[in-house]
Amino acid sequence: MKIRIASSIAIAAALALGATGCSLIAPQGTLKPYAPSDGVDVNVEGVDVRNIMLIADETGENFNVVFGAVNLTGAEQELAVTFMNEGTQQARAEFTVPTGNTLFGNPEGDEAPVVVTIPGLQPGATIDAYFQQPGAAEVEHKVPVLDGTLAEYRAYVLPANF
Repeated sequence: MKIRIASSIAIAAALALGATGCSLIAPQGTLKPYAPSDGVDVNVEGVDVRNIMLIADETGENFNVVFGAVNLTGAEQELAVTFMNEGTQQARAEFTVPTGNTLFGNPEGDEAPVVVTIPGLQPGATIDAYFQQPGAAEVEHKVPVLDGTLAEYRAYVLPANF
């Protein structure tokens, strides 16, 4: 009788360990921070940049810099983003980020869209971007380039003569 109980406990323990053992040693994907949309998140000193992406205009030659910013410092912050494409081709966008939450790139929003021109850049690509505030180190990140193919981004596609 004792052998049956001991073997039942051993089998139950082996099944439990076999069924849950992967979670003991495998990295947990849900613990990694990520941007839940098509853009990327970047933290630069006192400004948190959320869901940044470039949206091509109607011609496909100019790009609207679209993102949300969170500034909890209590004062306006300056933010510069330098986009580098294939060596020396670059464009720079500068923003004054007010305190609180601010959306950039919306043609109907409070902040005027900032447009950059980057020759040879195509929707579907990613581009190296360097984020910097005065007196702080640069933060490098790859930023996606999109167009109006997806309905949720059509409002951000600027006319050719913007």
